[in-house]
Amino acid sequence: MNPQILSESVLYPLAHFYGASGHPLPEISTIDPSNIPPPYHDLLVHHGDMTSRLETFHRGKIILQPLQILPSDDFYRREVLLCQADSGLPVEYGAIEIHLAAFPPALRQEIFAAKIPLGGLLNQHGIIYRSEPRAFLNVAPDLKMAEHFQLASPTTLYGRSNCLLSKDHQILAKIVEILRP
Repeated sequence: MNPQILSESVLYPLAHFYGASGHPLPEISTIDPSNIPPPYHDLLVHHGDMTSRLETFHRGKIILQPLQILPSDDFYRREVLLCQADSGLPVEYGAIEIHLAAFPPALRQEIFAAKIPLGGLLNQHGIIYRSEPRAFLNVAPDLKMAEHFQLASPTTLYGRSNCLLSKDHQILAKIVEILRP
């Protein structure tokens, strides 16, 4: 991938939340995965879930802190922070659109409870899935992200635009994930 400003469709659903709040997106461009420095490379460049990677890296449970939830009949969209359970430290900021038809009613109720990240729920329920990254991201944080991550000075953030697919290639969710420095 050549560095370039991304279309809002690749940044969806993050672009949706920014648009709904009337704020412009921060400066986000693509980055070739080979240029993502450690430890971000190992956290982002894979086909597994982010939740278990973050739990391994941070040596503890990761919990969900919803910032904004926009449900509809077919989709459940939320803007979130993923935080270390023991300290509350935010380790990821992102937005997700979950395709509700892909999940049984009992699992939908757990999704609506907004306590556990989707990857954690899928793992707990033994649902086979894979991540298909759409783009890897280089992010110049705006004030909102700087506040979430308690940044004292400007710094480059890394993330990915991702799609979770079922074993039969059905879309489970579209996600934009941005990691704490």
